[in-house]
Amino acid sequence: MAFISSYTYSLDTKKRILIPSKYRDELGDSFYITRSLDNCLTIYPEKVWETFTEGLNSVPGPDGDMAREYFMSFALKCTPDSSGRILLEDKHMQYAKIGKNAVFVGASKTINLWAEELWIEREENRDRDAIRRLIATNRL
Repeated sequence: MAFISSYTYSLDTKKRILIPSKYRDELGDSFYITRSLDNCLTIYPEKVWETFTEGLNSVPGPDGDMAREYFMSFALKCTPDSSGRILLEDKHMQYAKIGKNAVFVGASKTINLWAEELWIEREENRDRDAIRRLIATNRL
């Protein structure tokens, strides 16, 4: 499984957004969404979420508590409606600065959901030289 490509969709007046059809089968009947360390949201298929939370739960002490609170307090289990839409909560929209349009970005095992303006800015400012060095160093 690998989520690839990107798709721009508009939110409706009820703050619902359509999950791209190319992602729906891989996501399954339910999945999780939470904030990322960037100004976007990350969507996790259920099995990937379980692996992620197991990793979080293995981090001991205050650092583990901090990381668990960061991700879990924002987590939402989503079940798309019959049309394939999910409802975004206000806190998710505010955190990711999502207005009318959002971009679903395939990120291999997860999907990132960006405000369209922030995604465009990220693409324009992408450090391609750093990516070249990473590819050369890791022989990708």
